[in-house]
Amino acid sequence: MTAEPQEGPLAEALAALDRLAEERGMVLERDAPLAPLTTLRVGGPADRIATPRSTTELRDVLEVARLASIPLVVLGKGSDLVVADGGFRGLVIRNRADEMYGMDDPPTRWVIASGAPMAMVVKRFSALALSGLEFGISIPGTIGGAVWANAGAHEREMRDVVHGVETLDPRDGTTRAFDVAACEFGYRDSRFKHTPEVIVEAVIEVAPGDGAEIAAKVEGYQAHRRATQPLADQNAGSVFRNPPGDHAGRLIDMAGLKGFRIGTAAVSDLHANFIVSDRGGRAGDVRRVGDHVRAEVAGRFGVDLEYEIEFIGEWGGDGQWATPTSRTEGAR
Repeated sequence: MTAEPQEGPLAEALAALDRLAEERGMVLERDAPLAPLTTLRVGGPADRIATPRSTTELRDVLEVARLASIPLVVLGKGSDLVVADGGFRGLVIRNRADEMYGMDDPPTRWVIASGAPMAMVVKRFSALALSGLEFGISIPGTIGGAVWANAGAHEREMRDVVHGVETLDPRDGTTRAFDVAACEFGYRDSRFKHTPEVIVEAVIEVAPGDGAEIAAKVEGYQAHRRATQPLADQNAGSVFRNPPGDHAGRLIDMAGLKGFRIGTAAVSDLHANFIVSDRGGRAGDVRRVGDHVRAEVAGRFGVDLEYEIEFIGEWGGDGQWATPTSRTEGAR
């Protein structure tokens, strides 16, 4: 990434952000590396990073960002995400808000902060013998990111367990509450992918169950994931959405692309719908591999694969890429 601008709108926004953060005792990291904060471990730095650890702090950071008019992106566990080698110009909010509490007696509806790791929530529910979210153990992100993408596994999706969502719009500070119908969930999609609204918390509905059966199901899902996904390698998760009636991994495998490599990135030999990166890898190589895979599958089978992963940051102009860069502000 080029040096921090000394003049212009971004320089003014960064100066305003620094001033407001100092006034409010908010800690910001400057020119901070993003690669270690993602599961793929590629990409350049961010001008600023804030790390809220509660929903109150998350709201405060979003308010400061709004007042400073700074470009922002919310980062959860950093899965399903490719940060450009040029980094991200503006503010990255590393969401670590993870509080959760039950609403009922006995609690079957839980308010969960968007930065809560999915694995932590699943294990908490398992310990309480609450069923419904076991599939989430195969989702490597946060509650907010999973809702944002309507993530799913094992024939289940987040829309099956979401009762409601609260968001904050960084454009005007407006807080809104959505029931499940208003979330407009689709396959790996929701309304939140298409608006600047940031998910602050979600209400998840579960049901009492047999503790031993729930634990066994969670362990079974974990074992399946370990056996079928390249968890020992740096990866961002499933790269492409499954096309209707088929699986992206099957098509990529049939095209003979397992092991296909460009520079520091390659299609996984274990699961064809994963791209793995070498240590010190380059985001540009990951994107080139993905675009090559899309072109090959389209040419051989007439199927246009759609990316499930998101590309953010300074990519040097979309004209050099086969696919556009994401402009979303979700919580991955």
